[in-house]
Amino acid sequence: MNESTYMELGRQISDRLRSSQLTYFVAVSAITAVIVFGRGDDVNLLLTISAIGIGLFGMLSFDAAQQSYILLNKSMPESVAGTPIGEATKNPAQFQFYRVTNAIFTAAILVLHVITIYK
Repeated sequence: MNESTYMELGRQISDRLRSSQLTYFVAVSAITAVIVFGRGDDVNLLLTISAIGIGLFGMLSFDAAQQSYILLNKSMPESVAGTPIGEATKNPAQFQFYRVTNAIFTAAILVLHVITIYK
């Protein structure tokens, strides 16, 4: 893979991650506002399903982007691999750490939403 293709693919992955994370943050903010200010017992099931769906979207979209970065770095051109940033991103363990950290925090937010719905 040449350097310009590599950079363009990296930009596309970043754009996709940015747009999906913005969607996740807006959705979490909206459901949090509904849970805090406007819920009734008759909509608890719907709120729970929405919270689970939003949590899954947040986990899966971030995970997909991290997996894309891992795969992209396997095709890193030599001109990039020799640079400090190329050396720093060769090890996929850092991306795995981000994936696990995101899953833990997103699951914690999801659990807090569900607990709050039924309190």
